[in-house]
Amino acid sequence: MRVILLTGKLMEKKVKKIASKYGYDVFVAPVDVALFAKPEMVNLEKKYDLLILPGEMKNADEFEKATGIKTVLGTKNIEDLDLLLSNLKKIEKKLSKQKPACELIRDELKRGTEIILRKVEEKEYIEKKVDYRKNIFIGNIPVGVDFPIRVIAEIVNVDKLSSDQILNRARYFKENGADIIDLGFSEENPEKVEETINLLRTHNFAPLSIDTKEPENIECAINSGIDLILSFDGELLRKFKNVEIPSVVIPSHSDLPEDIEARVGMLCRNIELAKKRNFRFIIADPILNPINMGFVDSILAYKKIYERHAIPTMMGVGNVVELIDADSIGVNAVLCGIASECGVCLVLTPEHSDKAKGSVRELSLASKMMFLSRVRRSPPKDLGMDLLVVKEKRIKKLDVEIKGKVIKAEEKDGYIPDKKGFFKIFVKDDKIICVHYSKSTTPIIIEGKEAKEICDTIVRLGLVSNIEHAMYIGRELSKAEFALRYGKSYIQD
Repeated sequence: MRVILLTGKLMEKKVKKIASKYGYDVFVAPVDVALFAKPEMVNLEKKYDLLILPGEMKNADEFEKATGIKTVLGTKNIEDLDLLLSNLKKIEKKLSKQKPACELIRDELKRGTEIILRKVEEKEYIEKKVDYRKNIFIGNIPVGVDFPIRVIAEIVNVDKLSSDQILNRARYFKENGADIIDLGFSEENPEKVEETINLLRTHNFAPLSIDTKEPENIECAINSGIDLILSFDGELLRKFKNVEIPSVVIPSHSDLPEDIEARVGMLCRNIELAKKRNFRFIIADPILNPINMGFVDSILAYKKIYERHAIPTMMGVGNVVELIDADSIGVNAVLCGIASECGVCLVLTPEHSDKAKGSVRELSLASKMMFLSRVRRSPPKDLGMDLLVVKEKRIKKLDVEIKGKVIKAEEKDGYIPDKKGFFKIFVKDDKIICVHYSKSTTPIIIEGKEAKEICDTIVRLGLVSNIEHAMYIGRELSKAEFALRYGKSYIQD
């Protein structure tokens, strides 16, 4: 296929450099920016099969009529051009005169991702893969190495929470992608166990697991139809037998061996004990250590258990995420990648501290990314989904030389009050609250999630008369929106 790309003078070198990698030609229009090019400026031989315009152009039809060459939109940004040209033969028939190629590529990647993820949840696939060894059911969810890692979200200290608090937490976890809701009990309280399981069942939450060391709580949970039990050590295993419910087995609730071989040995003995006690579905958890507290050795324990036993494994990632002062997004993504390589099929997070907020959503996305990566036998990139929140995959840069007078920016001293009043801005309950105070009226409260919609409302209501005040409000609302979006604190300057 003979291809030629249109560009302007400012981007000539960059576009030619990328196009030359694939043997494609470039036509440079006699304008600085290609967006201002007109069809009559382009004089091309009809030897080409395809003319690619920059993605932001709106007149592809006119170029096609003028040149007699099939014309389509490329990418909006030059940073995405290499990705387009490297996939051009695959998507050439889908390229459009209306939709930029970067959006088509993104849609194509997303569509492929959705097909794979949908397939593994279909009945036919599940029936082939669930064999009660490496793959099992927890409730109605298939779990194992042939499925994405399932996310268990723990409601901590359930015994100290009201029914409304438990329901709100469970809803939040489910909305953010949790596969299993875990009930964490720190004390013996079988009555609360039964009450909580019945409460969540009434509101259609399933599957449910319980995390407790108290035998009475476990007994009650079994009788109440719990779907998963965390966690049995040797001492607790000896108090139960003939357990039909999937159960997590650990080395020890106390005195956890630091030596990897000792830990693996202890866990293997407990697994054998669970089998002798007739536990039907066993899930192993060697216990993940915090970083610089035996983290790497504990990872090796997961690898060894996966290699020695044909049973599912679980990893509690909170020991790392909660005990490192780093953004949870990347930490959860890497931990999910490590878990995937170690054959882990369940990850548990309490999302307990403020800095770990969002961990359930992050793990849910990361688990799907790692599954797709494994299926495609490629690194977890260009999958149609990502965990890039603050940083960009490809930074968009426009190298434009602007001629004119340069003025150094300086902050102005002093403050002139706006005669129409002043604003107080807060972030509360996942909203930006903007309150206008004036001498002549009662306070006006404006609520929203985006700075622009609140600014537009302020202008529509005529609540500002001073341009400096308006610019200040715009800055503060932008800061509030950033804080809301990324889970940070906001205090008005």
